Amino acid sequence: MKRVLILAFSFVFYILFSYTIGVVTSYSTETYNLLVDASNLINKEYSEYKDYVKFINSSSDATCDYYVNLYLTYDSTNNLYKATYKDFDYIVSSVYSPKGYKKYSTFLEEIVYYPLEKISINKLKRRDFDNYLRLTFYPGVDEYGDFKDGKFLFITDRLGGNRNLAYIDIQNEKITLLPVWSSSEYYPRFSPDMKMLLFQGSLHGNWSIYTMPFGVSDYSKKIKKISDSNLPSYTPVWYDNDNVLYIQDTEKGNVMIMANIYNGKKQVLNVYGDMVFTPFVYDGNIYYTSLNGANFGIYKYVDGKNFKVEDSFYNEHDPVIYKNKLVFTSNRDGIYRIWMKDLDTSSVTCLTSDINYDVFYPTVSDGLLFFSVYKDGEEPDIFVKKLDF
Repeated sequence: MKRVLILAFSFVFYILFSYTIGVVTSYSTETYNLLVDASNLINKEYSEYKDYVKFINSSSDATCDYYVNLYLTYDSTNNLYKATYKDFDYIVSSVYSPKGYKKYSTFLEEIVYYPLEKISINKLKRRDFDNYLRLTFYPGVDEYGDFKDGKFLFITDRLGGNRNLAYIDIQNEKITLLPVWSSSEYYPRFSPDMKMLLFQGSLHGNWSIYTMPFGVSDYSKKIKKISDSNLPSYTPVWYDNDNVLYIQDTEKGNVMIMANIYNGKKQVLNVYGDMVFTPFVYDGNIYYTSLNGANFGIYKYVDGKNFKVEDSFYNEHDPVIYKNKLVFTSNRDGIYRIWMKDLDTSSVTCLTSDINYDVFYPTVSDGLLFFSVYKDGEEPDIFVKKLDF
């Protein structure tokens, strides 16, 4: 079988000056066809990666830059196939039953995604890509995000359905999952000093705002609830290391709240609009999405006053400020794309003009723009674009 495996994956000869992933695969007669079909999927759908992924029996079969372990098993009693990736403390399994709800094509995507992500993380580390880089390949949900000090924080459901926190350490080329069991998380944010995480979660039933320490093993035992309403709270962001902003639903709409995470003191900010969303803090000023009637625009709150930043006939969402430029989402040409407004000259430029799918949730730092792409009929994935300013 070993000889057949190497012949079946003859496309994986080493290419000079490339970064290769060796997928050390444990399989049986019942699961061998999974491996063949996964190889064909890479050849057909991810051909630009095909020379960099090697399915092998052991690390001695081929010289690679990095190795991960893949276990393909079959439970004949329940007619259930299982694929498990193990890469140190990264352990993620996917299951498939021919009689279940999941498509076989989706299961194949769950078999090939991880080596593709490892290659992309290496490309990102070296900034060895043109135009866009697809960072995540898991066929479930990978979205939102925050990028700071070489670490990208995002949401994923690859641990079995619930949306969990995860982060990519780009320098060390490592994905770490931070599950909060019996809860789903959204809108994660690093604190300015990188010691805490802030997120929207469902740990207590309805959407609430939480903090937890970052970089410690017992993080889940130190989760702290910040919001105190029985109505949903969402889209949090750090104002500074001691204070956070979030949106709180009310009986008649919503409000923006500033809360101290240590003493619990809260203040409602008098922002503009029928409803408000997605605050962002830059240089002490608060930028936010404002809904007025049926129109979304971007405003800023400074010393108790509100100022229009970008509010056209179309909708503008998700404000981010980077080097005195407003980066935001808008549907001004028919679909949602990422746009940039120079706050000095007022010129507006589209940053994702050649992505013909809805794009949301930009985050920018260190010359890199991360965003979520929503292809038709698929779950979202994270993409990256290099900025030249």
